[in-house]
Amino acid sequence: MLLETQMVKNLQVRDLDEEVLAELKARAARARQSLSAYTAQLLTEAVARPTADDLRGRLEALKALGGGADRADILDEVRKTREA
Repeated sequence: MLLETQMVKNLQVRDLDEEVLAELKARAARARQSLSAYTAQLLTEAVARPTADDLRGRLEALKALGGGADRADILDEVRKTREA
């Protein structure tokens, strides 16, 4: 049996505006999380959402399959992004 090891990496953010840092600390406290855990969660959620380029690619694929993405297709893709 092979054991997989997950390497945890650190990220340092320099030159962050003091107001932004204060708000992050306040939100982390309200969420009852450490600042590190809260920002890690924010970054993980941000990376899980598709980018604008990803959405454009999906819409182009829809267009290639059926001759075009209509308003409902576009709104559906936007909703998927917001719900993710």
